[in-house]
Amino acid sequence: MLKLDSRIEKDSFLVKENNDFQIRIMDVSEVFWVILIPKKSNLTELNDLEVKERNYLLNYAIELGDFLKSKEKYDKINIGMLGNIISQLHLHLVLRKKNDPAWPGPVWGYNFKNKIDENTKKYRFNLILKF
Repeated sequence: MLKLDSRIEKDSFLVKENNDFQIRIMDVSEVFWVILIPKKSNLTELNDLEVKERNYLLNYAIELGDFLKSKEKYDKINIGMLGNIISQLHLHLVLRKKNDPAWPGPVWGYNFKNKIDENTKKYRFNLILKF
């Protein structure tokens, strides 16, 4: 059973779970930021997943990113995994627009000012659920 890191839980909202991972959105309004978290316990590195699971996770992220980019006219899809602060294996999918406040720099470490409002949260949830 997945034991979610408390920092991820505090900073994000669960959209849905499938058999393999949770899909969450970060609590920021300035960028559309999705996190995919495998449901297996004690994973820290991508190679901790079986090849089939890894391919499914990465392909899902790519296809979800393409879907969201096409619906919202984003300029760039960033997919990343750092794990330096939160070692629990998780994958970030961040959709960027050239006018977002962190552009062209990275979103990591950027001090986003606005929490997601209820309408934007519902809209982003619904987009992901349509995928």
